[in-house]
Amino acid sequence: MPCHPFDFEINPLVFSTTEFTRIFDEKRRLQRWLDFEAALATAQAELRMIPADAAREIKSKAKIEHLDIEALKDGYKKSRNSLIPLIDALKDACSPETGQYVHFGATTQDVIDTCQILELRESLSLMYRDMKRIETICVDLASKNMDTPIIARTHGQQALPTTLGMKTAIWAAETRRHIERFKEVAKRLNVGQFGGAAGTLASLGDKARVVAEATLKHLGLILPSIPWHNSRDTIAEVAGLCAICCSTLEKIANEIYQLQKSEIRELEEPPPPGNAPASSAMPHKSNPVLCQRVQAIGGHVRHLSQVVMEAMVHEHERDPRRLWSEWLAMPQVCIYTGAALHYMITVLSGLRINKERMLKNLGLQGDLAVSEALVMTLSSIMGRMDAMAKVRNLVKMVQDTGASLKDFILADPDVGPLIAGKDLSFLDHPEIYTGCAANMVKDCLEEIRSMRAKDPESLWKP
Repeated sequence: MPCHPFDFEINPLVFSTTEFTRIFDEKRRLQRWLDFEAALATAQAELRMIPADAAREIKSKAKIEHLDIEALKDGYKKSRNSLIPLIDALKDACSPETGQYVHFGATTQDVIDTCQILELRESLSLMYRDMKRIETICVDLASKNMDTPIIARTHGQQALPTTLGMKTAIWAAETRRHIERFKEVAKRLNVGQFGGAAGTLASLGDKARVVAEATLKHLGLILPSIPWHNSRDTIAEVAGLCAICCSTLEKIANEIYQLQKSEIRELEEPPPPGNAPASSAMPHKSNPVLCQRVQAIGGHVRHLSQVVMEAMVHEHERDPRRLWSEWLAMPQVCIYTGAALHYMITVLSGLRINKERMLKNLGLQGDLAVSEALVMTLSSIMGRMDAMAKVRNLVKMVQDTGASLKDFILADPDVGPLIAGKDLSFLDHPEIYTGCAANMVKDCLEEIRSMRAKDPESLWKP
């Protein structure tokens, strides 16, 4: 019976997606292992190490539907090895003469590692596609809101005016860096594993390397110069990439979550289909559920990636303690990451933007929001330190009285006369004090578009 949200049938796909769970479906995983055995037999027959008829039979029988599933289940009840029951089931599906050539010269880790690479390639292909979708949405948001004023916040407090385009362009730039990382890791995620029992391939004699290379070629992979049985850095790199991607998604989700608070209401994730109720008790609530899910997922992926990092600390030539922890973590890492990407596509593509609220919030402190500009104006007259001290004193008076900073500065006997002819329009319209934001957004989007033009359609050729 289903006991994990990945497998739930009544309330499915809360922390997963159909695409990603399908990759790690039990029968698909077993089929990949069978595909390795078929590739191995085919390669050995091509090199005349085993009879061609035996290889053909192994390949034809290496299908999950040809195996005795009940016998396979019983085998796993008795065996503590991940692969032996499947190998036995394949042997039983073949004739006695052919069965002796199944899994000829390979070891369990060769099969599982190689097939994990195939799973990770399929997963990263989907992640790459979805990251590019998110980038496209963020680029569009930045382009359309290049000049849309919004108050920036630092230390959780209102700071200076910025633009929504600036905020979303930063999201796009961070997403672009992840896309470049996907392209980079793809170069390393194309090697299979075939080292035999201890990495030396001694069992296959002088044809060992040729057999290994041909086997992996049939699976669309290449043979590395040396086995990586105890070198888990590439797998850890994938886990780390998923972790930093999810951290970016969580950052964006948290920003929307914060800006959707009732007191702020500048951004809002789209409502559920059909405007389904968000709260079981309060009709007025509009809960940012998808953003909250992304934040929950982000923490899980970061912690799971640490498990995979620890698996790098491998003992001797094979350490199942590390391997099992990695093999257990990686499907979760990929499925959670896929779910976070799916949710952020939904949120960003339907993001609600309340420009009037942004402008209202930007004006909550009146012209205090541009006190920095006043300091810079005075600095050329009286030096920056004195200007800072003067404006700080005036700010406190404004906060105590509720009057405007402009009125106080013009009425001040020390500096009022000195700036009487200065352009102080920024005090009347704080929303215009956005510096180089628009130009930086333009430059950022131009750079992203230039890099996008070089992106391959997919990470690996079909």
